[in-house]
Amino acid sequence: MVDVVLLAIRIFLSIALPWWIVRRDMKKLSEDQLARAWNDVSFWIAVVVFNELCIPVHFLKVRRSLLGLALGIFWLAVAIGVNVGVLYELGSLFAV
Repeated sequence: MVDVVLLAIRIFLSIALPWWIVRRDMKKLSEDQLARAWNDVSFWIAVVVFNELCIPVHFLKVRRSLLGLALGIFWLAVAIGVNVGVLYELGSLFAV
């Protein structure tokens, strides 16, 4: 039963973290960069299907620079680190 709960948390985090990171970034974009961003349907498809991997694609797509790629890789590492850290702590809490 604990495995099912951990799986549900993993799925939730793998959708919620990229959603939060990309939406947070979209608030800071210029008009030109925002025009290159995903529309709502494409955004949700990218987040649900590709999970954390959509983060560097978003940053590279809207910024079109190496800085965008570096930011995307940084936020990808943050998302994966948070996801793994939370699951590790919960797993050790439940002694799985």
